[in-house]
Amino acid sequence: PATAIAEVKGVTLAEDVTGPYDVIVRAEAKHVDELGEMVVAQIQRIDGITRTLTCPVVHL
Repeated sequence: PATAIAEVKGVTLAEDVTGPYDVIVRAEAKHVDELGEMVVAQIQRIDGITRTLTCPVVHL
């Protein structure tokens, strides 16, 4: 799945990992809404993706 996710516009890194998750993805978007749209409309539709957890990075 990481290879397919890496092709999504906005994804800057997609790595297969071991542990409780199968893939860790770093993506960039101008707004949180845009990030949500990317996850729901593109990443969650990739074969093999059954669920996602999004943890936005914030700069305070």
